[in-house]
Amino acid sequence: MQRSRFAVLFAFALGALAALLAVPFAISGRDHRNDFAPDAHAASLAAADAAAQPAASSGQYSPIPSLAPLVKQLRPVVVNINSRFKPRRIAGRIPRNQPRTPFDQGDGDSEDDSQDPMERFFRFFGGQPSPDEGERHGLGSGFLIGNGMVLTNNHVVEIQDPGSNKFRAMDDIKVITDETSSVGSREYTGKVIGNDPKSDIALLKLEGEHVNELKGAVLGDSDALQVGDYVVAIGEPFGLQATVTAGIISAKERALGPQSVYSDFLQTDASINPGNSGGPLFNLRGEVIGVNTAIIGGANTIGFAIPIAVVKQILPQLQKTGRVVRGFLGVQPQPITQDMVDNLGLKSTQGALIADVVKGGPADKSGVKPGDVVVALNGKPVSDNNQLTRDVGAIPPGQNVKLDVVHDGKTRQVDVKLAERPDEIEQSSRGGGKSGDTEKSGGDLLGLRVQDLTPEMAQRARVDPGTKGVVVTGVAPDSPASQAGVDPGDVILEVNRQPVGSVADYKKAVSKLKKGETALVRVRSGAAVQYVPVRIR
Repeated sequence: MQRSRFAVLFAFALGALAALLAVPFAISGRDHRNDFAPDAHAASLAAADAAAQPAASSGQYSPIPSLAPLVKQLRPVVVNINSRFKPRRIAGRIPRNQPRTPFDQGDGDSEDDSQDPMERFFRFFGGQPSPDEGERHGLGSGFLIGNGMVLTNNHVVEIQDPGSNKFRAMDDIKVITDETSSVGSREYTGKVIGNDPKSDIALLKLEGEHVNELKGAVLGDSDALQVGDYVVAIGEPFGLQATVTAGIISAKERALGPQSVYSDFLQTDASINPGNSGGPLFNLRGEVIGVNTAIIGGANTIGFAIPIAVVKQILPQLQKTGRVVRGFLGVQPQPITQDMVDNLGLKSTQGALIADVVKGGPADKSGVKPGDVVVALNGKPVSDNNQLTRDVGAIPPGQNVKLDVVHDGKTRQVDVKLAERPDEIEQSSRGGGKSGDTEKSGGDLLGLRVQDLTPEMAQRARVDPGTKGVVVTGVAPDSPASQAGVDPGDVILEVNRQPVGSVADYKKAVSKLKKGETALVRVRSGAAVQYVPVRIR
């Protein structure tokens, strides 16, 4: 009994002694495992402490890199664009209470995964509403390029009629500079002096004081980009001024359906939202390498930008003539799959297979046949059918090009003189250019340019081939006809109750008009026919 009592007392004493020995270690708060760390680890910790000392003494929190200096440099070139589409006297191109035609695109309220990404994009961004008697508003971004000019997306400043390729310019376009610009936050009126719906690019000219003092962005080289390069997007998403997001180039040469035939998009994970449309995508040198244009609905970090190389190709034409005229080869190319290679006598899938040739077109006249494979254009290798279409479109009509063509394993060179695309001849321009004067832009008192209605044009205008009239090929901005809602592709049937069967009839009728009076013009647009009052200023 005494032995057991002694053993218990000894155990308590031993425990107390152990606790006393442990107290200094607990109070020190150190992790003593590091006392036995290798010298290299101790050296790295010491180096980190030494590096932190200057930062602490200078008042900085850490030496972490920042994009702030770059953003400060770039913000002055980014602008906000607000646009307004006024009610038209023509209450919609499709009469009310009539069945919709197969060309209509629907109301766009449902999310249909069968639609291509661009259609989902436009609906998500609230773009391209059906013009009618209601007022519409648009919101987007843009960037200055010098001389008071701004680049943006065409869908930011124009509206597209449903079921057609016709666009109408917004009536009021307000461009607001950033508060960090040389003139501060100031509102200017913007005029569309050039646009290209095919690439979704528009060029604006600012009207107001000190516009030439505004700093312009530097246009970079999008061809030199690599997947993984860092990029910065600046814009006005949801109207939030000067919002900055950053990311990387996720992919290059993305095709987004038929609308993107002239633009192989850059894909980025830098956040892009409604209102970013038309804004710049910068590299870390502060150069614009893309124009933010599209997103896929429901995806937060899948955005697309038009490569600046595409913009630089068409910019001279937009500045000079207000529109883009593309070369026309007259072929229907398609991609080459691996199972076609042997049959076509090729070594790889590189090239564009010619599936069809337009009869009487430039390629047909030069001897290009279906089954030919175009592997090079002017000595530059052709990787696929999209590249062939883009590269041909970048060459002005009338120029000769050299095609390297493979047929049954044999290569030959073909010289082709490019023509102008037929659809661009018809939709030549709404007067675009640099002058609103209808005489200088080829118009008349109404502000229209017209051509005789051929059977081919009647088909494209979706009117009966036997229709008598003249087709509108151009509408001058801010002209009487533009204000009344007349658009390229419309067919003029009468002027002041006088039938118009040819250009000569039209000119005779217009010659009788006087400034200050209102002309009654009978217009057919597809299946709809209306009398349109046009007040001549």
